[in-house]
Amino acid sequence: MKMQQDIDQDPYSVARQLRPVVITVIVAKLAVFALLMTTINFQAPLPAPVEIAEIR
Repeated sequence: MKMQQDIDQDPYSVARQLRPVVITVIVAKLAVFALLMTTINFQAPLPAPVEIAEIR
């Protein structure tokens, strides 16, 4: 009877042990993504020569 209870509870204990690892990996991926997004330089669109001529 005791052996059956141990077998039934085993998958839950493994899932419980892996939960902090999964959360850490997800947080690390989000941190890397945020860091990469902050290093991207978005250039402002340069006005076309026709638009510059119209302004003058």
